[in-house]
Amino acid sequence: MNEHTLTIDADTIDDIGDPAPVPNVPAWKLAFLIVALTGMIVAAFFVGWLPKTHRQQALVETVQRQKEMLPIVEIVLPKPAMETVEVTFPGEIEALEETVIYARTSGYLKRWHVDIGDTVQQGQLLAEIDTPEVDQQLQQALANVEQLKARRQVAETKLGLTRYTLTRLDELLQSQAASRQEYDESQAEFAVAEHQVKVADADIAAGMAELQRIKELQSFAKVYAPFAGTITERSIDLGQLVTAGSGQAQSLFRLVSTDRVRGVVHVPQIYAFNIEPGEQAQLLVREMADRTFVGEVARTARSLDLQTRTMRIEIEFDNSDGQLLPGAYVQVRLPVRRPNPPMLIPASALIFNASGSQIATVNAENLVELRAVDVDADYGNVLGIATGIESTDRIVVNPGERLVGGMSVTIAEPDAAG
Repeated sequence: MNEHTLTIDADTIDDIGDPAPVPNVPAWKLAFLIVALTGMIVAAFFVGWLPKTHRQQALVETVQRQKEMLPIVEIVLPKPAMETVEVTFPGEIEALEETVIYARTSGYLKRWHVDIGDTVQQGQLLAEIDTPEVDQQLQQALANVEQLKARRQVAETKLGLTRYTLTRLDELLQSQAASRQEYDESQAEFAVAEHQVKVADADIAAGMAELQRIKELQSFAKVYAPFAGTITERSIDLGQLVTAGSGQAQSLFRLVSTDRVRGVVHVPQIYAFNIEPGEQAQLLVREMADRTFVGEVARTARSLDLQTRTMRIEIEFDNSDGQLLPGAYVQVRLPVRRPNPPMLIPASALIFNASGSQIATVNAENLVELRAVDVDADYGNVLGIATGIESTDRIVVNPGERLVGGMSVTIAEPDAAG
């Protein structure tokens, strides 16, 4: 590896010259510079530290004042609710009269005169039934009655003969031409003949009753409307077998009377005690929002259902125009009187904790009192209180969790309270 040697001649050194002399700073200037720097550092410290200290001190003082300051609360006086309120209940429309029509005689449907949707009058013919068996029974009953009448004639003829024989034997007995035994036998035959006539009369009466029964049964071959109304169902066709009765038998028609209808509602227990017959009610139908039907409470069940704790209420409405359809869902608005209306307070005033439902009140010494209350109803932003407060109590609107019983508070000014 080659080595290089740097060689500087003496002449070159002479060309560079001597180094510059070190400056000589006076002591007083150095001291002034140090003092100035120190002053600047101290000034910067106080400029940054003192305001922060003042802010911290002010914050401490503010916190202390807040600790010593009494809580400011907004109060309100409870208001009694109206004695009569309108409450809307769900309900349904029922026909005032409704029946399912069955046949009262057996046979085959011969003809029907009405169909679904037809309006009928009371006593109008609805259907005809062909009853061949009943017709045969009628002929047999007629023949049986004639037979019984003939038997009575025989018994009556026999009675006349025994009466004549008894009369002759009585005359012969007077002249001793006949024995006493013959007379007694004739008298017994006469009594038997009398009883036979009575039996024949009873048989005829029974035969006539059976004949009348079959005639009535035959008259049921024509089915009539029991009342005026509308046919809402026809469940039989021509030629179909008809069986008498209403157990397993096939029904013929369903008839409803729609001139007047009733709205049926089930009122909760809280309102049930204050609804009486005769009160007016309004019926609201969603499909006819522009119309209100007015009716009257006709009857109440006066008993609560054990399962739902509700009472059945029936309101009658005029439906001469047929707008209200049985089976429709409706809403019924009822005026409900309350003997002891609840006190109304803001919903925000209610305290609900482990102790139950409470409210905070402020007494005359501006001390907080916590009271247990019973909530009667929830109206959204307003609550109805049944017991626990009076109309003169000052209720704290927003108590929160900061208030405890016995705490001193300051009442907010009306302007501050809004």
